[in-house]
Amino acid sequence: MQNFTSKLSGHKQEVCGLKWSFDEQQLCSGGNDNKILIWSLQSSHPLLRFSNHTAAVKAIAWSPHQHGLLASGGGTADRTIRFWNTLLNQQVDCIDTGSQVCNLMFSRNVNELVSTHGYSLNQIIVWKYPSLERIVNLTGHTYRVLYLAMSPDGQTIVTGAGDETLRFWNVFPVQRNGVDDIDYESKLIPSRMDIR
Repeated sequence: MQNFTSKLSGHKQEVCGLKWSFDEQQLCSGGNDNKILIWSLQSSHPLLRFSNHTAAVKAIAWSPHQHGLLASGGGTADRTIRFWNTLLNQQVDCIDTGSQVCNLMFSRNVNELVSTHGYSLNQIIVWKYPSLERIVNLTGHTYRVLYLAMSPDGQTIVTGAGDETLRFWNVFPVQRNGVDDIDYESKLIPSRMDIR
């Protein structure tokens, strides 16, 4: 018995990343075939195909600040974060991170992106967008940083790694009434030092 309501086929190998756009109109899938496919609710065929990565694409993030802006990260043989304008069907930027990209997440509060990494650096990087300036490298994990989550207030990220630890990092400011607050103390872990 099949209970699913729809089936989309387009990848030639395993699907290893999925993320809905903030407006819920586009779904991005990344695969072990090194492809990124952009899907619409109105079609069973991909709207867009990007094939610039040279390794599996697990890390995917949509920007909450710019409609149609997608970031994707490639595996060990690729090591890049690529930025795509899905409205214009084009790559807009690319940066070599030096290691496998495991996760990507845009901040809701400021126009910045967090990337987590595996082989060989096992680090977390906070990037300014669109300049792609490294704001900070966070280190401490001894194995691949496989998981990334953000606190409800948008200030603290939590990372989980193959070293069997969760680590909490205060990386983003609070946003109130559309204006960045200068107070960086997280409600989640107020006793910790912030990175800024």
